[in-house]
Amino acid sequence: MTLSRRGLLASPLALPALARAQSPYPSRPIRLVVPFAPGGPSDTLARTFAERLSAILGQPMPVENRSGAGSTVGSDAVAKAAPDGYSLLFNNISQATNPAFFVRLPFDPLKDFAPVGLLAESPVVLLGAPNLPADDLRSFLALVRDNPGRYDYGSAGNGTAAHLAVAKLLGSAGLSMNHIPYRGVAPATNDLMAGSIALVGDTATTGLGQARGGTLKGLAVTSARRLPQAPEIPTVAESGFPGLADYTMTSWNVLLAPARTPDPLVARLNVAVRQAKADPAFRARLEMLGNTPMDDAPPDAILGFLAAEQARWGEVLRAAGIRPDG
Repeated sequence: MTLSRRGLLASPLALPALARAQSPYPSRPIRLVVPFAPGGPSDTLARTFAERLSAILGQPMPVENRSGAGSTVGSDAVAKAAPDGYSLLFNNISQATNPAFFVRLPFDPLKDFAPVGLLAESPVVLLGAPNLPADDLRSFLALVRDNPGRYDYGSAGNGTAAHLAVAKLLGSAGLSMNHIPYRGVAPATNDLMAGSIALVGDTATTGLGQARGGTLKGLAVTSARRLPQAPEIPTVAESGFPGLADYTMTSWNVLLAPARTPDPLVARLNVAVRQAKADPAFRARLEMLGNTPMDDAPPDAILGFLAAEQARWGEVLRAAGIRPDG
Protein backbone atom coordinates (compact mmCIF):
# COMPACT_ATOMS: atom_id res chain seq x y z
CA MET A 1 0.00 0.00 0.00
CA THR A 2 1.34 3.46 -0.92
CA LEU A 3 0.91 6.21 1.65
CA SER A 4 0.10 9.73 0.59
CA ARG A 5 2.45 12.54 1.67
CA ARG A 6 -0.20 13.70 4.17
CA GLY A 7 -0.56 10.18 5.51
CA LEU A 8 3.20 9.77 5.81
CA LEU A 9 3.57 12.99 7.76
CA ALA A 10 0.77 11.91 10.05
CA SER A 11 2.35 8.52 10.71
CA PRO A 12 3.70 8.29 14.30
CA LEU A 13 6.67 6.26 13.06
CA ALA A 14 7.70 8.97 10.60
CA LEU A 15 7.62 11.88 13.01
CA PRO A 16 10.86 11.17 14.95
CA ALA A 17 12.87 10.78 11.73
CA LEU A 18 11.33 13.91 10.28
CA ALA A 19 12.07 15.86 13.46
CA ARG A 20 15.71 14.75 13.35
CA ALA A 21 16.03 15.77 9.72
CA GLN A 22 14.69 19.24 10.54
CA SER A 23 16.69 19.71 13.76
CA PRO A 24 19.20 22.54 13.64
CA TYR A 25 22.84 21.47 13.60
CA PRO A 26 24.24 20.43 15.96
CA SER A 27 21.53 18.66 17.92
CA ARG A 28 23.66 16.05 19.70
CA PRO A 29 27.27 15.54 20.88
CA ILE A 30 30.06 15.86 18.32
CA ARG A 31 32.82 13.27 18.57
CA LEU A 32 36.33 14.73 18.29
CA VAL A 33 38.85 12.04 17.34
CA VAL A 34 42.46 12.67 18.36
CA PRO A 35 44.74 10.16 16.60
CA PHE A 36 47.33 10.29 19.38
CA ALA A 37 47.67 9.00 22.92
CA PRO A 38 46.20 10.93 25.87
CA GLY A 39 48.41 13.47 27.59
CA GLY A 40 50.52 14.48 24.60
CA PRO A 41 50.63 17.94 23.00
CA SER A 42 47.94 17.21 20.39
CA ASP A 43 45.65 15.73 23.03
CA THR A 44 46.17 18.72 25.33
CA LEU A 45 45.41 21.21 22.59
CA ALA A 46 42.46 19.19 21.27
CA ARG A 47 40.80 19.17 24.67
CA THR A 48 41.35 22.93 24.95
CA PHE A 49 39.61 23.50 21.62
CA ALA A 50 36.88 20.94 22.38
CA GLU A 51 35.91 22.80 25.53
CA ARG A 52 35.61 26.13 23.73
CA LEU A 53 33.87 24.79 20.63
CA SER A 54 31.41 22.90 22.81
CA ALA A 55 30.42 26.16 24.49
CA ILE A 56 30.01 27.91 21.12
CA LEU A 57 28.03 25.12 19.46
CA GLY A 58 25.92 24.30 22.50
CA GLN A 59 26.67 20.56 22.43
CA PRO A 60 29.21 18.34 24.21
CA MET A 61 32.36 17.54 22.25
CA PRO A 62 33.83 14.39 23.81
CA VAL A 63 37.43 13.60 22.86
CA GLU A 64 38.15 10.09 21.64
CA ASN A 65 41.81 9.06 21.53
CA ARG A 66 42.46 6.56 18.73
CA SER A 67 46.23 6.37 18.47
CA GLY A 68 48.38 4.13 16.33
CA ALA A 69 50.43 4.04 13.13
CA GLY A 70 51.44 7.69 13.16
CA SER A 71 47.86 9.01 13.44
CA THR A 72 46.51 6.84 10.60
CA VAL A 73 44.26 4.70 12.84
CA GLY A 74 42.23 7.64 14.13
CA SER A 75 42.34 9.45 10.80
CA ASP A 76 41.00 6.41 8.99
CA ALA A 77 38.14 6.13 11.48
CA VAL A 78 37.01 9.66 10.66
CA ALA A 79 37.57 9.27 6.92
CA LYS A 80 35.14 6.34 6.97
CA ALA A 81 32.65 7.89 9.42
CA ALA A 82 29.21 9.12 8.37
CA PRO A 83 29.51 12.60 6.78
CA ASP A 84 26.94 14.10 9.11
CA GLY A 85 29.03 16.61 11.05
CA TYR A 86 29.15 14.49 14.21
CA SER A 87 32.61 12.97 13.73
CA LEU A 88 35.60 15.31 13.46
CA LEU A 89 39.36 14.79 13.31
CA PHE A 90 41.88 16.90 15.22
CA ASN A 91 45.21 16.29 13.51
CA ASN A 92 48.59 17.92 13.29
CA ILE A 93 51.36 18.08 10.71
CA SER A 94 51.09 14.31 10.19
CA GLN A 95 48.13 15.06 7.92
CA ALA A 96 50.74 16.40 5.47
CA THR A 97 53.71 14.14 6.23
CA ASN A 98 52.06 10.71 6.23
CA PRO A 99 51.72 10.42 2.42
CA ALA A 100 55.51 10.48 2.08
CA PHE A 101 56.12 8.61 5.32
CA PHE A 102 54.01 5.52 4.60
CA VAL A 103 54.18 3.45 1.42
CA ARG A 104 50.41 3.04 1.47
CA LEU A 105 47.59 4.75 3.38
CA PRO A 106 44.02 3.48 3.83
CA PHE A 107 42.71 6.94 2.92
CA ASP A 108 43.63 9.98 0.86
CA PRO A 109 44.62 12.85 3.22
CA LEU A 110 43.25 15.43 0.78
CA LYS A 111 40.31 13.76 -0.96
CA ASP A 112 38.78 11.88 1.98
CA PHE A 113 38.38 14.87 4.30
CA ALA A 114 36.51 18.15 4.31
CA PRO A 115 38.68 20.92 5.79
CA VAL A 116 36.92 22.72 8.65
CA GLY A 117 39.42 25.07 10.26
CA LEU A 118 43.07 25.91 10.85
CA LEU A 119 43.59 26.01 14.60
CA ALA A 120 47.00 26.83 16.08
CA GLU A 121 50.69 26.37 15.40
CA SER A 122 53.52 25.68 17.78
CA PRO A 123 57.30 25.50 17.55
CA VAL A 124 59.36 22.63 18.87
CA VAL A 125 61.33 23.02 22.08
CA LEU A 126 64.73 21.33 22.07
CA LEU A 127 65.26 19.84 25.52
CA GLY A 128 68.64 18.72 26.83
CA ALA A 129 69.33 16.14 29.52
CA PRO A 130 70.13 17.47 33.03
CA ASN A 131 73.61 15.88 32.89
CA LEU A 132 74.40 17.27 29.44
CA PRO A 133 77.76 19.09 29.47
CA ALA A 134 76.27 21.98 27.51
CA ASP A 135 73.76 24.68 28.44
CA ASP A 136 72.95 26.06 25.00
CA LEU A 137 72.37 24.73 21.51
CA ARG A 138 75.65 25.96 20.03
CA SER A 139 77.68 24.16 22.69
CA PHE A 140 75.62 21.01 22.31
CA LEU A 141 76.02 20.91 18.54
CA ALA A 142 79.76 21.40 18.98
CA LEU A 143 79.77 18.30 21.20
CA VAL A 144 77.90 16.36 18.53
CA ARG A 145 80.37 17.53 15.89
CA ASP A 146 83.41 16.65 18.00
CA ASN A 147 82.09 13.31 19.27
CA PRO A 148 80.53 11.45 16.31
CA GLY A 149 78.13 8.70 17.34
CA ARG A 150 78.19 9.54 21.05
CA TYR A 151 74.90 11.40 21.47
CA ASP A 152 71.38 10.10 20.75
CA TYR A 153 68.13 12.02 20.47
CA GLY A 154 64.59 10.86 21.05
CA SER A 155 61.15 11.84 19.85
CA ALA A 156 57.52 10.84 20.29
CA GLY A 157 57.88 8.63 17.21
CA ASN A 158 59.15 8.41 13.65
CA GLY A 159 57.83 11.16 11.44
CA THR A 160 56.43 13.29 14.27
CA ALA A 161 56.88 17.05 14.24
CA ALA A 162 59.69 16.86 16.80
CA HIS A 163 61.49 14.17 14.83
CA LEU A 164 61.27 16.26 11.68
CA ALA A 165 62.44 19.38 13.51
CA VAL A 166 65.63 17.71 14.80
CA ALA A 167 66.29 15.87 11.53
CA LYS A 168 65.98 19.13 9.61
CA LEU A 169 68.23 20.91 12.14
CA LEU A 170 70.95 18.27 11.91
CA GLY A 171 70.77 18.25 8.13
CA SER A 172 71.11 22.04 8.00
CA ALA A 173 74.06 21.93 10.39
CA GLY A 174 75.76 19.07 8.55
CA LEU A 175 75.65 16.79 11.59
CA SER A 176 74.22 13.38 12.42
CA MET A 177 72.83 11.75 15.55
CA ASN A 178 71.15 8.44 16.20
CA HIS A 179 67.39 8.83 16.46
CA ILE A 180 65.47 6.76 19.03
CA PRO A 181 61.70 6.77 18.42
CA TYR A 182 59.40 6.32 21.42
CA ARG A 183 55.69 5.62 21.68
CA GLY A 184 54.83 9.09 22.89
CA VAL A 185 56.78 11.99 24.34
CA ALA A 186 56.41 10.90 28.00
CA PRO A 187 58.72 7.85 27.79
CA ALA A 188 61.18 9.88 25.72
CA THR A 189 61.40 12.64 28.36
CA ASN A 190 61.69 10.02 31.12
CA ASP A 191 64.80 8.63 29.45
CA LEU A 192 66.05 12.17 28.88
CA MET A 193 65.72 12.98 32.58
CA ALA A 194 67.61 9.79 33.37
CA GLY A 195 70.40 10.82 31.01
CA SER A 196 69.96 7.80 28.73
CA ILE A 197 69.64 10.11 25.72
CA ALA A 198 70.94 13.63 25.20
CA LEU A 199 68.14 15.50 23.42
CA VAL A 200 64.39 15.37 22.90
CA GLY A 201 62.27 17.59 20.70
CA ASP A 202 58.80 18.36 22.03
CA THR A 203 56.18 20.82 20.85
CA ALA A 204 55.85 23.88 23.04
CA THR A 205 52.41 22.78 24.26
CA THR A 206 54.03 20.27 26.62
CA GLY A 207 57.75 21.03 26.28
CA LEU A 208 57.72 24.52 27.76
CA GLY A 209 56.66 23.22 31.17
CA GLN A 210 59.65 20.89 31.31
CA ALA A 211 62.06 23.63 30.28
CA ARG A 212 60.66 26.31 32.57
CA GLY A 213 60.39 23.93 35.49
CA GLY A 214 64.14 23.35 35.40
CA THR A 215 63.91 19.57 35.17
CA LEU A 216 65.34 19.67 31.64
CA LYS A 217 67.52 22.13 29.76
CA GLY A 218 65.66 24.34 27.30
CA LEU A 219 68.32 24.65 24.61
CA ALA A 220 66.30 26.40 21.90
CA VAL A 221 62.91 26.88 20.27
CA THR A 222 62.42 26.37 16.53
CA SER A 223 60.30 29.49 15.97
CA ALA A 224 61.52 32.61 14.21
CA ARG A 225 61.25 34.60 17.45
CA ARG A 226 61.52 33.82 21.13
CA LEU A 227 58.26 32.84 22.77
CA PRO A 228 56.73 35.46 25.08
CA GLN A 229 55.98 32.68 27.58
CA ALA A 230 59.65 31.69 27.76
CA PRO A 231 61.80 34.63 26.66
CA GLU A 232 64.85 33.07 28.29
CA ILE A 233 64.97 30.27 25.68
CA PRO A 234 66.73 31.44 22.49
CA THR A 235 65.77 30.45 18.96
CA VAL A 236 67.76 27.96 16.91
CA ALA A 237 68.90 30.75 14.62
CA GLU A 238 70.30 32.66 17.59
CA SER A 239 72.69 29.80 18.34
CA GLY A 240 75.00 31.09 15.65
CA PHE A 241 75.91 27.56 14.62
CA PRO A 242 76.88 27.31 10.94
CA GLY A 243 73.97 26.49 8.64
CA LEU A 244 71.21 27.52 11.04
CA ALA A 245 70.89 31.25 10.42
CA ASP A 246 67.53 30.85 8.66
CA TYR A 247 66.26 27.77 10.47
CA THR A 248 62.61 27.74 11.59
CA MET A 249 60.03 24.99 12.01
CA THR A 250 56.52 24.96 13.45
CA SER A 251 53.89 22.28 13.75
CA TRP A 252 50.24 23.09 13.16
CA ASN A 253 46.80 21.66 13.91
CA VAL A 254 43.77 21.34 11.69
CA LEU A 255 40.13 20.35 12.18
CA LEU A 256 38.67 18.02 9.54
CA ALA A 257 35.37 16.31 8.78
CA PRO A 258 34.73 13.32 6.52
CA ALA A 259 34.49 14.14 2.81
CA ARG A 260 30.96 14.78 1.56
CA THR A 261 29.94 16.44 4.82
CA PRO A 262 27.28 18.97 3.70
CA ASP A 263 28.68 22.44 3.05
CA PRO A 264 26.30 24.19 5.51
CA LEU A 265 27.56 21.97 8.34
CA VAL A 266 31.20 22.58 7.43
CA ALA A 267 30.47 26.31 7.25
CA ARG A 268 28.86 26.25 10.72
CA LEU A 269 31.91 24.53 12.17
CA ASN A 270 34.26 26.90 10.38
CA VAL A 271 32.43 29.86 11.91
CA ALA A 272 32.70 28.25 15.35
CA VAL A 273 36.47 27.87 14.94
CA ARG A 274 36.74 31.52 13.93
CA GLN A 275 34.67 32.57 16.95
CA ALA A 276 36.90 30.56 19.27
CA LYS A 277 40.11 32.12 17.92
CA ALA A 278 38.58 35.61 18.09
CA ASP A 279 37.96 35.29 21.83
CA PRO A 280 40.77 37.20 23.62
CA ALA A 281 40.60 34.95 26.69
CA PHE A 282 40.84 31.82 24.57
CA ARG A 283 43.73 33.23 22.53
CA ALA A 284 45.56 34.01 25.76
CA ARG A 285 45.00 30.44 26.90
CA LEU A 286 46.46 29.08 23.67
CA GLU A 287 49.45 31.37 23.96
CA MET A 288 50.11 30.20 27.51
CA LEU A 289 50.38 26.69 26.03
CA GLY A 290 53.00 27.92 23.58
CA ASN A 291 50.61 28.10 20.62
CA THR A 292 49.76 30.88 18.20
CA PRO A 293 46.23 30.93 16.71
CA MET A 294 46.45 30.49 12.94
CA ASP A 295 44.92 32.98 10.52
CA ASP A 296 41.31 32.33 9.58
CA ALA A 297 40.73 30.64 6.26
CA PRO A 298 37.72 29.25 4.34
CA PRO A 299 37.65 25.50 3.64
CA ASP A 300 38.96 25.77 0.06
CA ALA A 301 41.97 27.80 1.22
CA ILE A 302 42.67 25.23 3.95
CA LEU A 303 42.73 22.51 1.30
CA GLY A 304 45.33 24.50 -0.63
CA PHE A 305 47.40 24.91 2.54
CA LEU A 306 47.31 21.16 3.21
CA ALA A 307 48.34 20.35 -0.35
CA ALA A 308 51.29 22.76 -0.16
CA GLU A 309 52.41 21.36 3.20
CA GLN A 310 52.15 17.81 1.86
CA ALA A 311 54.50 18.69 -1.00
CA ARG A 312 56.88 20.60 1.27
CA TRP A 313 57.28 17.96 3.95
CA GLY A 314 57.34 15.15 1.44
CA GLU A 315 60.61 16.59 0.15
CA VAL A 316 62.03 16.82 3.69
CA LEU A 317 61.15 13.21 4.57
CA ARG A 318 62.50 11.82 1.32
CA ALA A 319 65.72 13.82 1.61
CA ALA A 320 66.28 12.63 5.19
CA GLY A 321 65.30 9.06 4.37
CA ILE A 322 62.73 9.03 7.20
CA ARG A 323 60.62 5.89 7.15
CA PRO A 324 58.27 4.23 9.69
CA ASP A 325 61.08 1.93 10.85
CA GLY A 326 63.92 4.45 10.85
